[in-house]
Amino acid sequence: MIRGPEIAIVIPEQINLTTYYLDENLTKGRGDKVAVYCQDEKYTFNELCSLTNQIGNVLKELEVGFEERVLLILQDSVEWLAGWFGTMKIGGVGTHAYTYLLPSDYEYFLNYVRPKVVIVDPTTLSRVREAARGSIHRMRILVAGEGFPQLEKGEYALKELIKQASSVLEAAPTTKDDLALWNFSGGTTGKSKGVPHLHHDGIPAFESFQHSVHYTPDDIVYPVPKLFFHYARDLGMNWPLRAGSSVVLWPEKSTVESVFECLFKYKPTILLNVPTMMRAMLQSPVAKGADLSFVRLCISSGEALSTQLYKEFTEAFGVEVVNSIGSAETALAYFFDIPGEVVPGAAGKVPPLVEIKLVDHEGKEVEKGETGILHVRSDASGSYYHLEHEKTKKTFLGNDWVNTNDLFREDENGYFWYEGRADDLIKVSGVYVSPLEIEKCLETHPAVRETVVLGIKDKDGLSKTRAFVVLHEGYEASERMVEQLKEFCKQKMAPFKSPRSIEFMQELPKTGQGKIDKRSLLEQ
Repeated sequence: MIRGPEIAIVIPEQINLTTYYLDENLTKGRGDKVAVYCQDEKYTFNELCSLTNQIGNVLKELEVGFEERVLLILQDSVEWLAGWFGTMKIGGVGTHAYTYLLPSDYEYFLNYVRPKVVIVDPTTLSRVREAARGSIHRMRILVAGEGFPQLEKGEYALKELIKQASSVLEAAPTTKDDLALWNFSGGTTGKSKGVPHLHHDGIPAFESFQHSVHYTPDDIVYPVPKLFFHYARDLGMNWPLRAGSSVVLWPEKSTVESVFECLFKYKPTILLNVPTMMRAMLQSPVAKGADLSFVRLCISSGEALSTQLYKEFTEAFGVEVVNSIGSAETALAYFFDIPGEVVPGAAGKVPPLVEIKLVDHEGKEVEKGETGILHVRSDASGSYYHLEHEKTKKTFLGNDWVNTNDLFREDENGYFWYEGRADDLIKVSGVYVSPLEIEKCLETHPAVRETVVLGIKDKDGLSKTRAFVVLHEGYEASERMVEQLKEFCKQKMAPFKSPRSIEFMQELPKTGQGKIDKRSLLEQ
């Protein structure tokens, strides 16, 4: 068992996360400081707190009570923030969903979350409206923004209700053990699973993170992923606002063009990024000569950050990059890089307020240097999946341990290295092979820009490793290249680990989270 550094925190019996994250800025004299930049608009902490109170009062008028859920399905905006904080302030439970799903996906969310109120905007109204017609659960729909079609029964224009709402709102007397929010886990290999979290959980999550990054009131934090990803919501909204930092919002889906636009316009000191976008930034013509000296730190999360990408990004932009690896279940990072002490390719070290252990399939801890299944324990972790009893038992174990089902090993210096998923191992000719090991090997070949390795069943039902490969410009997809890559792997690894087949692609399919869509590849 390994514990992170010891730090002392105090969690009061009565706590409301909106007060903790947002309202305390007013008592600290930050009312006139800019809290949010969104396109050409600026919002001070006074303005954000007032809007939060107004939306909180609107939700109360719509009879949202203690631990009743509000579902946010709208683009990143100040209304997103105020809807989130207003929900928790009145004792409700904040939940959220992607903004580019199909009506059938939203029907799942409506029936699964069972929200009292859904907050949408013109970009999502029609799809949510269609989903609501097929939902077995009745709810009210608040529509933020302007330019939407005529509203139907049970739908309300948020802007009009805000005009009538008081900007004064006392926080509900929530205790540390009241529900505050949901994180969502999965969704790339099945339906998303909700992980409820308490008001209590937000405090150790913030303090563990803050120990390493030290957000300050002078920071401007820009998240590339959207707020419906809990990585962006926490590191890009909740935690910077708690520290008095300003946050940058971009309503539309992030593109490499919009990322550079926001960087040059707002000059953020903290960039929350994902490896897929980091690679796209390097390939953009704007990258040449781009001055990002105002960025003091780039934080990467969401998928593995390769050694090669780390080196290319830091060399191209002169920006330090740190890894953050956590999960919806734990609500915090269980591995985090310490700025100035990064080992390229490693996942990082164990941060404060976190315990981890690496175990074999029988639950016995493995020796240092050996690969094991990661179990995590912290005071921020959830304790169950909503409506998923059997999956809960496999993930949330006794004594507050969470089984991540990820494979890691610890090196002699206390750094942890990701070795894949325990359920991703492929049995080839009677021997288990790690797809990630093959991917890491292929990525060191100069021709390979991006790759993913999957187990594909043949006509006899036997799994064979297939590498899906995107080549750098200047390299030709051919049988000769296939043989070169296979031989390269045989020289770098045990020969049986070389991929049995290689398929070249122009681009790898991605999920809404920017991760490689393995399910799509398997269904080809």
